[in-house]
Amino acid sequence: MADQQSGGGSGGGRGLSRRKFLQGATTAGVGGLVVGGAGGFVAGRGSKSSTNTTGGTGASTEPILIGSASPVTGPFASDGQQMVRGQQLAIDEINANGGLLGRQLKLQVLDSKAQEPDVMKNVLQKLVSQNVAAIFAGFTTYTSVEFPIVAQAGMPMFHVNTWHGNVEYVQQNNITNIFQGDPSETSYGSGFITLVNQFIDSGAWTPSSKSTYVVTSNDPYSLAIAKAFKAGMEKQCWKTLGFEQYTVPQADYGGQLVKIRNNPPGIVFFSSYAPGDEASFIKQFAESPTPSLVYEQYAPSIPEYLDLAKDAANGVLWSTVVGVLAGDDRAKAFIDKFTQKFSRPPGFSNAGDQYDLVHLWAEAAAVAGDPFDFAKVNAAVANTVYRGTCGAYSFLPGTLTCYPYPDETLDPSLGMAHLTFQIQNGEQVLISPDPYTTGKFELPSWLR
Repeated sequence: MADQQSGGGSGGGRGLSRRKFLQGATTAGVGGLVVGGAGGFVAGRGSKSSTNTTGGTGASTEPILIGSASPVTGPFASDGQQMVRGQQLAIDEINANGGLLGRQLKLQVLDSKAQEPDVMKNVLQKLVSQNVAAIFAGFTTYTSVEFPIVAQAGMPMFHVNTWHGNVEYVQQNNITNIFQGDPSETSYGSGFITLVNQFIDSGAWTPSSKSTYVVTSNDPYSLAIAKAFKAGMEKQCWKTLGFEQYTVPQADYGGQLVKIRNNPPGIVFFSSYAPGDEASFIKQFAESPTPSLVYEQYAPSIPEYLDLAKDAANGVLWSTVVGVLAGDDRAKAFIDKFTQKFSRPPGFSNAGDQYDLVHLWAEAAAVAGDPFDFAKVNAAVANTVYRGTCGAYSFLPGTLTCYPYPDETLDPSLGMAHLTFQIQNGEQVLISPDPYTTGKFELPSWLR
């Protein structure tokens, strides 16, 4: 994965060179910016006493317990493994640097399975009862039914569920301790439409027809993305030839592909986050491809996808609103450490964001002086801009979510980059946005 200095991707860089920006982001020190790697600082404030009798720093040498509510089993287990490994790597680094305020960290992992409401409520109740200092939930429910448990307990919780309903729940209920470490899904559809227009305007791709075929899982997240894409393309006078929903998991897409092959669209848009489903679809599509661009939502970020899809994935476009910046020096260091520890590289999303969020929390807890002074820790998190392996984390007042670059801000030092990759020769090539790109869009082999 070469660190190319000039990419052909789209974006909002506005003439700022990639190397100059990345160097500036790593050394910036304005406002509340935290750039990571402050293990010595995290360890060096352990003399501050605490009045908390259940878990404060004080003179205790007991490990500080932090909770992980991650899908260890079930359809999203491969993503859950990425989450837990990212969390553990961050904890190992902090502990190796002396711990947090003089104490070691210990990860308590509970299986959130498929994020059913009863399961999530049970998992979070258990973590709260164990006096964890923070919770890293990865995915959450679509009903936010578990949020009141954490809101009442007060400890910070971090998730990347990418569902706007969670954002609205936090805002409507004035919750101050549940942070979403990425933007919501609302920018996925519009972001890809912008990229499609750039492909056409630049002459990089000419659609075989101004038509789309959408296949989507029927969960609220995937449906919201699929509907936004459909509506946006129809506004630009593209015709929707099909809009089909299915329930995860599904392995056979013969019915959908018969319709696609009988009336080939210009774009096939697949919205899901299950790697097995998306790998099955592209393998079946590749047996007799149509003259269509293929976009698959998020799941190619998980290593299992390429393990299953293999060469059939070459040419596929996919995106994530939080992902490892493959060409960035900070991200390269993370990738190297992850690979050394786990004997294979990380995926391009949840290993990196969980690693970042643990470090972000630890530095906020160090600033607060006591990881169990939840009010101070939450305030420190809310006022922090953190530069991690996935770019900039800054939490918007009220919603406590990140916002996307370049979809809603042209400032990459504040916005979380909405990344679009293309799989080329078995490699993940970041084609948008600048200044993060590592390569250029290429016509898939079936379109040449």
